[in-house]
Amino acid sequence: MKNRYKAIVFIYALFNCCYLHAQDTLTRKVLTMKEVFALALNNSVQLKVVQKYTELARQKTEIDKLYKLPGITSSLNYGYISNADIWTPSFSEHQKGHIPHQFTQLTVQAAEAIFRGGEINNSIRKSTLEEQVAVLSLEKSTQDIKFLVVAQYLDIYRAMNLKQVFINNAKLAENRLKNILVMKKQGMVTQNDVLRTQITLSDLQLAIRKTDNNIAILNKQLNIVTGQPDEARLIPDSTLLNDQQTTQTVEFFTEEAYKENHELKIAATENTIAETNIKLFGADRYPEIAVFTGSSLQRPFLNSIPSIDIFYNVWQAGIGIKYNISSIYQSPRKLKLGKIQLEQSKQKELLQRQNVGVEVSSRYIKYNEAIDELATLKSDQQSAEENYRIVEKKYFNQLALLTDLIDATSTKIEAETKVVNARINIVYTYYQLLKAVGTL
Repeated sequence: MKNRYKAIVFIYALFNCCYLHAQDTLTRKVLTMKEVFALALNNSVQLKVVQKYTELARQKTEIDKLYKLPGITSSLNYGYISNADIWTPSFSEHQKGHIPHQFTQLTVQAAEAIFRGGEINNSIRKSTLEEQVAVLSLEKSTQDIKFLVVAQYLDIYRAMNLKQVFINNAKLAENRLKNILVMKKQGMVTQNDVLRTQITLSDLQLAIRKTDNNIAILNKQLNIVTGQPDEARLIPDSTLLNDQQTTQTVEFFTEEAYKENHELKIAATENTIAETNIKLFGADRYPEIAVFTGSSLQRPFLNSIPSIDIFYNVWQAGIGIKYNISSIYQSPRKLKLGKIQLEQSKQKELLQRQNVGVEVSSRYIKYNEAIDELATLKSDQQSAEENYRIVEKKYFNQLALLTDLIDATSTKIEAETKVVNARINIVYTYYQLLKAVGTL
């Protein structure tokens, strides 16, 4: 019987060593948070899609600038002209008019608007502002990608720390099982104590394997964002837990958010776009003035009877004025629409400002709450470890039941798990605060 229990312990230990060795054959690398940020920003497909919107907005601005240049057109026509049929006004007499049948016409025209009520300049300004919105959206998406990386990075860190908690407690359970087997041989405990200890050890071994699986899944998710191969395994930087401390007040973070928050910047830019739209609507009330010039080379000369088979050239230059009379009743309605849009945009900016203030305040409170929680949980962990030490000593001195020891073990594992999660939570809430401010 003694050999059987030794074999069980040996198999548990051997399986754990083999499993850990298999995991260690994967590609492992210690990466800081900044290094993972750089990988994500260079390789994120989602970010590349948003970058294309920025390029599109920039190209639209370049196209709108072209309206400041003259518009030039040209045409070349070559074909056949029939003879002319000629009738008297009463259609009583008819005759044929000979026309040279080969027709050639080359025309070149150029025109440039010199006044359109500021429409061209305001269109360029609007496109430039839309380009700024696209850039701000890209920066906001960059913040979102970074925060996604933070969450996945810390999830991996949390899982690896939890795995270490389970490993440490599994070692304690193995040692406890050895001692219980000795006590069983001496007749001090029953078979029930042995079985329940084996179950505890088995549960811890299962928890280690499940945690390893979770780490593998989290790594695959992070590898997609960072563009790393599937077999890559991240080892988080352990100094991360010591860096996320701040002594700044909530007022400091709120003022920073009002200056740096990307959604607020977008809202402010949209206000300016709404103001520019009002100017564009008002441009309809003014006439359009343009200068033009052109030249036409044509064969045959048709303005004589009979027509003459010659090339002739006519050029022209002048100034043209065009006015949309319907703008008299259309422009007031368009201007009213623009003013409503502007007022709506201002209200959205005010609402966004209020939301940013509330979010920064909430994140700041949660960050300080996480710090307080860690201090409390550390104290609880010390109490749980001391309680486990006392109960274990009592158990081996026949002064406590195995159920008391199992309860003490569960309490100890729970306390250690809470401390691990609390340490990670401080970092997580700090990055949440930076994201709300806009400086992540």
